[in-house]
Amino acid sequence: MLGEFGKKHPVLVNVLGVLIVFVAVWYSLYLLIDVFTLHGQEAKVPSVRNMTLENAIHKIEEAGFEWEISDSLFDERVKPGMVLEQEPKGNAMAKTTRVVYLTINAFNPKTVNLPILSDISGRDAKNRLESMGFKYINVDTVPSADEGLVLAIKVNGHPVTPGSKVSIKDQISIEVGDGKVPELPFDVLPDNVQDSLHRQQKQRAAGEPKRNNPK
Repeated sequence: MLGEFGKKHPVLVNVLGVLIVFVAVWYSLYLLIDVFTLHGQEAKVPSVRNMTLENAIHKIEEAGFEWEISDSLFDERVKPGMVLEQEPKGNAMAKTTRVVYLTINAFNPKTVNLPILSDISGRDAKNRLESMGFKYINVDTVPSADEGLVLAIKVNGHPVTPGSKVSIKDQISIEVGDGKVPELPFDVLPDNVQDSLHRQQKQRAAGEPKRNNPK
């Protein structure tokens, strides 16, 4: 009977055949996509906050998720390597292809390059260091004619220069002038100091362009 129908309507039979093949291919692709994307397969994300990194990794992988360390902070009150935060949050439902991002407590304190702090106020210097993460900062006054200006920086009691690598856990001492030392007049300076200052003034004057006299 189908043979007779095919003989009478060959075009329609071909169209139906193409539709059947198309549906079969589409369904096969759908199944393949479903397999590769693990469509619909979700699991509860384990809560690993306040765990050691080793235990957190074991628990995440056991639940079928992948993991990655996205950031590290330093908190001296917390044991190094402990998980501080995670994303997605613990007990959330997510596909098992999802990566669990971890923020851990760093194993070593953060180190930074000490900035240039000379010729600014002690308060500004302290604020800048605090914004960089330093917590142990003292401001000490020393005899100087420059009141309130930073004269030197010491780390753990030792003088350092700008650009030095310093741990944010180090003890920082900012030395500022007390303004109680009067500036000596030029003519009471030693002769060799006066000669040096005169030479510097002549050098600066020689390097400056000549100015035209006003008409």
